[in-house]
Amino acid sequence: MGRTGEKALAAGVAALALTALVVLLDYLTPTDADFGGFYMLPVILAAWFIGRSAGVSVALLGTVAELLVDTTLRLQGESATPAIASWNAVTHLLVLVALALVTDGLYRQRERWRRLDAERTTMLRVLELELPRPLRAADWFARTFEDAFGPSVTPSVRAQFGLLRHHTRDAMFLATDLLAVGRLRLSGLHFERVPVDLRAVAAEAAAGSLDRSRVLLSGANDAQVVLADPDRLRHAIASVIARFLEMSPYEPVTVLLRSSGDDAVVELSCRAGAIASTDVELTELLVAGNGGRLVFVPQGSPRGATVTMYFPRAAAGAASVTPPLEPERVPRT
Repeated sequence: MGRTGEKALAAGVAALALTALVVLLDYLTPTDADFGGFYMLPVILAAWFIGRSAGVSVALLGTVAELLVDTTLRLQGESATPAIASWNAVTHLLVLVALALVTDGLYRQRERWRRLDAERTTMLRVLELELPRPLRAADWFARTFEDAFGPSVTPSVRAQFGLLRHHTRDAMFLATDLLAVGRLRLSGLHFERVPVDLRAVAAEAAAGSLDRSRVLLSGANDAQVVLADPDRLRHAIASVIARFLEMSPYEPVTVLLRSSGDDAVVELSCRAGAIASTDVELTELLVAGNGGRLVFVPQGSPRGATVTMYFPRAAAGAASVTPPLEPERVPRT
Protein backbone atom coordinates (compact mmCIF):
# COMPACT_ATOMS: atom_id res chain seq x y z
CA MET A 1 0.00 0.00 0.00
CA GLY A 2 1.73 3.15 -1.17
CA ARG A 3 1.52 6.42 0.73
CA THR A 4 1.75 9.74 -1.05
CA GLY A 5 2.20 13.36 -0.12
CA GLU A 6 4.90 15.56 1.34
CA LYS A 7 5.38 13.30 4.33
CA ALA A 8 6.14 10.29 2.11
CA LEU A 9 8.56 12.36 0.01
CA ALA A 10 10.36 13.62 3.10
CA ALA A 11 10.54 10.07 4.47
CA GLY A 12 12.06 8.83 1.21
CA VAL A 13 14.75 11.52 1.24
CA ALA A 14 15.46 10.86 4.91
CA ALA A 15 15.73 7.10 4.30
CA LEU A 16 18.24 7.60 1.47
CA ALA A 17 20.26 10.10 3.50
CA LEU A 18 20.27 7.80 6.52
CA THR A 19 21.38 4.87 4.34
CA ALA A 20 24.24 6.93 2.92
CA LEU A 21 25.29 7.98 6.43
CA VAL A 22 25.32 4.37 7.65
CA VAL A 23 27.34 3.29 4.58
CA LEU A 24 29.88 6.04 5.25
CA LEU A 25 30.26 5.07 8.87
CA ASP A 26 30.53 1.41 7.87
CA TYR A 27 33.31 2.32 5.44
CA LEU A 28 35.25 4.36 8.01
CA THR A 29 35.18 1.70 10.72
CA PRO A 30 37.10 -1.57 10.85
CA THR A 31 35.73 -4.65 9.14
CA ASP A 32 34.92 -6.39 12.40
CA ALA A 33 32.52 -3.63 13.44
CA ASP A 34 28.93 -4.68 12.71
CA PHE A 35 26.61 -1.96 11.37
CA GLY A 36 23.83 -4.35 10.39
CA GLY A 37 21.41 -2.98 12.98
CA PHE A 38 21.74 0.58 11.70
CA TYR A 39 20.66 -0.47 8.18
CA MET A 40 17.28 -1.34 9.71
CA LEU A 41 16.44 2.27 10.52
CA PRO A 42 16.01 3.57 6.95
CA VAL A 43 14.12 0.38 6.03
CA ILE A 44 11.59 0.96 8.82
CA LEU A 45 11.30 4.63 7.88
CA ALA A 46 10.63 3.90 4.20
CA ALA A 47 8.25 0.96 4.83
CA TRP A 48 6.15 2.93 7.34
CA PHE A 49 5.82 6.24 5.55
CA ILE A 50 6.02 5.13 1.89
CA GLY A 51 5.12 1.47 1.62
CA ARG A 52 6.27 -2.11 1.26
CA SER A 53 8.05 -1.71 -2.06
CA ALA A 54 9.98 1.34 -0.84
CA GLY A 55 11.07 -0.55 2.28
CA VAL A 56 12.27 -3.52 0.21
CA SER A 57 14.10 -1.17 -2.18
CA VAL A 58 15.93 0.56 0.67
CA ALA A 59 16.76 -2.87 2.13
CA LEU A 60 18.25 -3.96 -1.21
CA LEU A 61 20.15 -0.68 -1.56
CA GLY A 62 21.62 -0.96 1.92
CA THR A 63 22.60 -4.58 1.43
CA VAL A 64 24.37 -3.87 -1.89
CA ALA A 65 26.16 -0.87 -0.38
CA GLU A 66 27.28 -2.92 2.61
CA LEU A 67 28.52 -5.70 0.30
CA LEU A 68 30.53 -3.23 -1.79
CA VAL A 69 32.05 -1.71 1.33
CA ASP A 70 33.06 -5.12 2.69
CA THR A 71 34.54 -6.50 -0.56
CA THR A 72 35.76 -3.56 -2.60
CA LEU A 73 36.04 -0.13 -1.01
CA ARG A 74 38.17 -0.84 2.04
CA LEU A 75 41.14 -3.00 2.91
CA GLN A 76 40.29 -6.66 2.91
CA GLY A 77 40.34 -8.49 6.18
CA GLU A 78 40.05 -12.14 6.95
CA SER A 79 36.35 -11.80 7.65
CA ALA A 80 35.70 -9.81 4.48
CA THR A 81 36.41 -12.46 1.86
CA PRO A 82 33.93 -12.48 -1.05
CA ALA A 83 32.31 -15.74 0.08
CA ILE A 84 31.76 -14.61 3.66
CA ALA A 85 30.66 -11.14 2.60
CA SER A 86 28.16 -12.60 0.10
CA TRP A 87 26.70 -14.93 2.70
CA ASN A 88 26.38 -12.10 5.19
CA ALA A 89 24.73 -9.95 2.54
CA VAL A 90 22.11 -12.60 1.68
CA THR A 91 21.16 -13.21 5.32
CA HIS A 92 21.14 -9.49 6.01
CA LEU A 93 18.91 -8.86 2.99
CA LEU A 94 16.41 -11.49 4.16
CA VAL A 95 16.23 -9.86 7.59
CA LEU A 96 15.74 -6.38 6.15
CA VAL A 97 13.07 -7.53 3.68
CA ALA A 98 11.19 -9.30 6.49
CA LEU A 99 11.44 -6.15 8.57
CA ALA A 100 10.04 -4.09 5.70
CA LEU A 101 7.10 -6.47 5.26
CA VAL A 102 6.31 -6.54 8.98
CA THR A 103 6.50 -2.74 9.25
CA ASP A 104 4.20 -2.27 6.28
CA GLY A 105 1.80 -4.86 7.71
CA LEU A 106 1.66 -3.00 11.03
CA TYR A 107 0.93 0.25 9.19
CA ARG A 108 -1.89 -1.39 7.20
CA GLN A 109 -3.39 -2.84 10.37
CA ARG A 110 -3.25 0.52 12.11
CA GLU A 111 -4.92 2.25 9.17
CA ARG A 112 -7.62 -0.42 9.07
CA TRP A 113 -8.48 0.19 12.72
CA ARG A 114 -8.40 3.94 12.16
CA ARG A 115 -10.91 3.59 9.33
CA LEU A 116 -13.15 1.40 11.46
CA ASP A 117 -12.97 3.91 14.29
CA ALA A 118 -13.85 6.73 11.92
CA GLU A 119 -16.85 4.75 10.62
CA ARG A 120 -17.96 4.02 14.20
CA THR A 121 -17.70 7.71 15.09
CA THR A 122 -19.72 8.66 12.03
CA MET A 123 -22.39 6.08 12.83
CA LEU A 124 -22.64 7.27 16.43
CA ARG A 125 -22.98 10.86 15.24
CA VAL A 126 -25.79 9.87 12.89
CA LEU A 127 -27.55 7.87 15.61
CA GLU A 128 -27.21 10.76 18.02
CA LEU A 129 -29.09 12.98 15.58
CA GLU A 130 -31.63 10.53 14.15
CA LEU A 131 -32.47 8.04 16.90
CA PRO A 132 -34.22 10.46 19.31
CA ARG A 133 -36.56 11.77 16.60
CA PRO A 134 -39.02 8.83 16.41
CA LEU A 135 -38.94 8.54 20.22
CA ARG A 136 -39.89 12.19 20.64
CA ALA A 137 -42.62 11.66 18.05
CA ALA A 138 -44.04 8.72 20.04
CA ASP A 139 -44.06 10.79 23.22
CA TRP A 140 -45.80 13.67 21.39
CA PHE A 141 -48.34 11.20 19.98
CA ALA A 142 -49.22 9.89 23.45
CA ARG A 143 -49.55 13.35 24.96
CA THR A 144 -51.61 14.67 22.04
CA PHE A 145 -54.14 11.86 22.14
CA GLU A 146 -54.38 12.02 25.92
CA ASP A 147 -55.14 15.75 25.73
CA ALA A 148 -57.67 15.12 22.94
CA PHE A 149 -59.69 12.83 25.19
CA GLY A 150 -59.84 15.55 27.82
CA PRO A 151 -61.72 14.97 31.07
CA SER A 152 -63.73 12.13 29.54
CA VAL A 153 -60.79 9.74 29.50
CA THR A 154 -61.12 6.88 31.96
CA PRO A 155 -58.47 6.26 34.64
CA SER A 156 -57.55 2.99 32.94
CA VAL A 157 -56.88 4.65 29.58
CA ARG A 158 -55.03 7.53 31.25
CA ALA A 159 -52.84 4.98 33.02
CA GLN A 160 -52.05 3.31 29.70
CA PHE A 161 -51.04 6.65 28.20
CA GLY A 162 -48.79 7.21 31.20
CA LEU A 163 -47.24 3.80 30.73
CA LEU A 164 -46.65 4.56 27.04
CA ARG A 165 -44.85 7.80 27.95
CA HIS A 166 -42.95 5.88 30.60
CA HIS A 167 -41.62 3.31 28.11
CA THR A 168 -40.86 6.05 25.58
CA ARG A 169 -38.67 7.66 28.20
CA ASP A 170 -37.05 4.25 28.75
CA ALA A 171 -36.21 4.03 25.06
CA MET A 172 -34.82 7.57 25.06
CA PHE A 173 -32.50 6.80 27.97
CA LEU A 174 -31.43 3.55 26.32
CA ALA A 175 -30.52 5.44 23.14
CA THR A 176 -28.45 7.90 25.16
CA ASP A 177 -26.74 5.08 27.03
CA LEU A 178 -25.91 3.16 23.86
CA LEU A 179 -24.33 6.24 22.35
CA ALA A 180 -22.27 6.85 25.47
CA VAL A 181 -21.14 3.22 25.69
CA GLY A 182 -20.31 3.28 21.97
CA ARG A 183 -17.88 6.11 22.73
CA LEU A 184 -16.48 3.97 25.56
CA ARG A 185 -16.91 6.89 27.96
CA LEU A 186 -18.79 6.64 31.23
CA SER A 187 -18.69 10.45 31.29
CA GLY A 188 -21.04 10.39 28.29
CA LEU A 189 -23.84 9.15 30.54
CA HIS A 190 -25.82 11.98 32.11
CA PHE A 191 -26.76 11.55 35.79
CA GLU A 192 -28.93 13.84 37.90
CA ARG A 193 -28.48 12.36 41.36
CA VAL A 194 -31.11 13.23 43.94
CA PRO A 195 -32.39 11.44 47.07
CA VAL A 196 -34.77 8.69 45.94
CA ASP A 197 -36.58 5.82 47.62
CA LEU A 198 -34.86 2.67 46.40
CA ARG A 199 -37.89 0.48 47.10
CA ALA A 200 -40.21 2.75 45.09
CA VAL A 201 -37.83 2.74 42.14
CA ALA A 202 -37.41 -1.06 42.31
CA ALA A 203 -41.21 -1.47 42.43
CA GLU A 204 -41.54 0.80 39.41
CA ALA A 205 -38.97 -1.24 37.51
CA ALA A 206 -40.72 -4.51 38.42
CA ALA A 207 -44.17 -3.20 37.46
CA GLY A 208 -42.92 -2.05 34.08
CA SER A 209 -41.68 -5.52 33.10
CA LEU A 210 -43.40 -7.54 30.39
CA ASP A 211 -44.49 -10.30 32.78
CA ARG A 212 -45.17 -8.60 36.08
CA SER A 213 -46.69 -11.75 37.65
CA ARG A 214 -43.29 -13.49 37.61
CA VAL A 215 -41.42 -10.66 39.34
CA LEU A 216 -41.45 -11.09 43.13
CA LEU A 217 -40.52 -7.99 45.14
CA SER A 218 -39.72 -8.53 48.81
CA GLY A 219 -37.83 -7.13 51.80
CA ALA A 220 -37.19 -3.67 53.23
CA ASN A 221 -40.72 -2.41 53.75
CA ASP A 222 -39.36 0.89 55.04
CA ALA A 223 -38.00 3.51 52.67
CA GLN A 224 -34.30 3.28 51.84
CA VAL A 225 -33.21 6.67 50.54
CA VAL A 226 -30.17 6.65 48.25
CA LEU A 227 -28.54 9.42 46.24
CA ALA A 228 -29.05 8.43 42.60
CA ASP A 229 -30.60 9.35 39.29
CA PRO A 230 -34.07 7.74 39.54
CA ASP A 231 -34.40 7.08 35.81
CA ARG A 232 -30.91 5.59 35.55
CA LEU A 233 -31.46 3.56 38.71
CA ARG A 234 -34.78 2.20 37.46
CA HIS A 235 -33.21 1.43 34.09
CA ALA A 236 -30.40 -0.55 35.75
CA ILE A 237 -32.86 -2.70 37.72
CA ALA A 238 -35.34 -3.09 34.85
CA SER A 239 -32.69 -4.23 32.38
CA VAL A 240 -31.63 -7.11 34.65
CA ILE A 241 -35.25 -8.11 35.28
CA ALA A 242 -35.95 -8.10 31.54
CA ARG A 243 -32.90 -10.25 30.83
CA PHE A 244 -33.86 -12.78 33.50
CA LEU A 245 -37.42 -12.99 32.16
CA GLU A 246 -36.10 -13.49 28.66
CA MET A 247 -33.70 -16.29 29.63
CA SER A 248 -36.16 -18.12 31.91
CA PRO A 249 -39.70 -18.23 30.45
CA TYR A 250 -41.26 -19.96 33.49
CA GLU A 251 -39.18 -19.33 36.60
CA PRO A 252 -39.89 -16.28 38.78
CA VAL A 253 -37.45 -13.43 39.20
CA THR A 254 -36.82 -12.39 42.79
CA VAL A 255 -36.08 -8.77 43.63
CA LEU A 256 -34.91 -8.58 47.25
CA LEU A 257 -34.23 -5.28 48.99
CA ARG A 258 -32.06 -5.38 52.08
CA SER A 259 -29.40 -3.48 53.99
CA SER A 260 -25.68 -4.17 54.18
CA GLY A 261 -23.79 -1.85 56.48
CA ASP A 262 -24.11 1.68 55.12
CA ASP A 263 -25.42 0.45 51.77
CA ALA A 264 -28.91 -0.17 50.48
CA VAL A 265 -28.95 -3.35 48.38
CA VAL A 266 -31.03 -4.61 45.49
CA GLU A 267 -30.50 -8.32 44.86
CA LEU A 268 -32.01 -9.87 41.74
CA SER A 269 -31.92 -13.63 41.20
CA CYS A 270 -33.46 -16.34 39.04
CA ARG A 271 -33.01 -20.12 39.25
CA ALA A 272 -33.26 -20.87 35.52
CA GLY A 273 -31.65 -19.19 32.57
CA ALA A 274 -27.98 -18.34 32.95
CA ILE A 275 -26.92 -14.85 31.95
CA ALA A 276 -23.38 -13.81 31.08
CA SER A 277 -21.32 -10.92 32.36
CA THR A 278 -21.83 -9.21 28.99
CA ASP A 279 -25.56 -9.04 29.76
CA VAL A 280 -24.96 -6.71 32.69
CA GLU A 281 -22.26 -4.44 31.24
CA LEU A 282 -24.62 -1.49 30.72
CA THR A 283 -26.17 -2.11 34.14
CA GLU A 284 -22.72 -2.02 35.72
CA LEU A 285 -22.05 1.36 34.08
CA LEU A 286 -25.35 2.74 35.33
CA VAL A 287 -24.73 1.47 38.85
CA ALA A 288 -21.21 2.92 38.89
CA GLY A 289 -22.51 6.27 37.62
CA ASN A 290 -24.90 6.34 40.56
CA GLY A 291 -22.03 5.85 42.99
CA GLY A 292 -22.72 2.17 43.60
CA ARG A 293 -21.13 -1.14 42.75
CA LEU A 294 -22.38 -4.34 41.15
CA VAL A 295 -21.59 -7.96 42.04
CA PHE A 296 -22.50 -10.61 39.47
CA VAL A 297 -22.70 -14.33 40.29
CA PRO A 298 -23.41 -16.55 37.25
CA GLN A 299 -25.66 -19.57 37.46
CA GLY A 300 -24.35 -22.36 39.65
CA SER A 301 -25.43 -21.38 43.15
CA PRO A 302 -28.67 -22.80 44.70
CA ARG A 303 -30.41 -19.50 43.95
CA GLY A 304 -29.29 -19.47 40.32
CA ALA A 305 -27.77 -16.39 38.72
CA THR A 306 -27.62 -13.35 41.00
CA VAL A 307 -27.00 -9.67 40.32
CA THR A 308 -26.49 -7.55 43.43
CA MET A 309 -26.36 -3.74 43.40
CA TYR A 310 -25.00 -1.77 46.35
CA PHE A 311 -25.85 1.93 46.74
CA PRO A 312 -24.66 4.24 49.54
CA ARG A 313 -27.53 5.68 51.53
CA ALA A 314 -28.24 9.38 51.26
CA ALA A 315 -27.40 11.68 54.15
CA ALA A 316 -29.75 11.52 57.11
CA GLY A 317 -32.71 13.84 56.74
CA ALA A 318 -32.65 13.85 52.90
CA ALA A 319 -36.15 13.82 51.46
CA SER A 320 -36.75 11.26 48.76
CA VAL A 321 -38.12 12.21 45.37
CA THR A 322 -41.38 10.53 44.42
CA PRO A 323 -41.03 8.57 41.15
CA PRO A 324 -42.91 10.16 38.24
CA LEU A 325 -45.13 7.10 37.75
CA GLU A 326 -46.82 4.69 40.15
CA PRO A 327 -46.74 1.44 38.15
CA GLU A 328 -48.51 -0.63 40.84
CA ARG A 329 -51.70 1.27 40.13
CA VAL A 330 -51.58 0.73 36.38
CA PRO A 331 -54.16 -1.92 35.46
CA ARG A 332 -52.93 -4.86 33.43
CA THR A 333 -54.38 -5.46 29.99
